[in-house]
Amino acid sequence: MLNDIGMSPSEFDEAMHLPYAAEDFLTLAMLSVGIDPDDFQTLEFARDRFMSRTCIACPHRRRCHDHMEAFDFESHYRDFCPNADNFSKLLGKKCDA
Repeated sequence: MLNDIGMSPSEFDEAMHLPYAAEDFLTLAMLSVGIDPDDFQTLEFARDRFMSRTCIACPHRRRCHDHMEAFDFESHYRDFCPNADNFSKLLGKKCDA
């Protein structure tokens, strides 16, 4: 499973020490910015870009959590989220469809 997201066991172990390690912020973030996380194109893109790995290992998980809790992630993620460019690309593909 770790190979599927491009993460080594040691990287995963390190990530499990980050705040809110067990929470799936990627799905919540996608929903927050208007991306369907279950769409086939989204799933393919996320896999190819290792978006889950990026999110799991993100040093900004506490900040992300706080914005999710405040329901204002979509207004602030560009300031800190390492997947921000990927979200922009996905949103651009959605507009092109």
